[in-house]
Amino acid sequence: MTETQSQNDKYQWKIKKVLGENDVALHRMFKFTRIEAEYIFCNINNDKVNKAKEGGDVKIKMVDLDTLTHHELSLRKVKSGNVFGFKLGWLSHFVVRRKLRVGDEIGIYVDPNTSVFYFSVLSV
Repeated sequence: MTETQSQNDKYQWKIKKVLGENDVALHRMFKFTRIEAEYIFCNINNDKVNKAKEGGDVKIKMVDLDTLTHHELSLRKVKSGNVFGFKLGWLSHFVVRRKLRVGDEIGIYVDPNTSVFYFSVLSV
């Protein structure tokens, strides 16, 4: 079993996404579906959930398991509607640094004990 397979088994990625143009475009947010946002909100503390739902930036920590690097991102609500996503940090820490492209599949998991997010590129 490869290290990547071991990580995939361990984390059982709750959020898997094949990246589209909007996910990697400059000045765009990485948006979550309603079900993905509910999963995130169940795994971070209530103060952060309330702040995000009120439109505030919520700082979250994300570990890139492929490179073993730690990053801080901003989780926020889209100005109109009830959609949430990553804004600050997503492009620089992940799209640019990891050279993510349309068609790459990523996985995200939130540790319910620490509220730390974990990230991996699952396929390119």
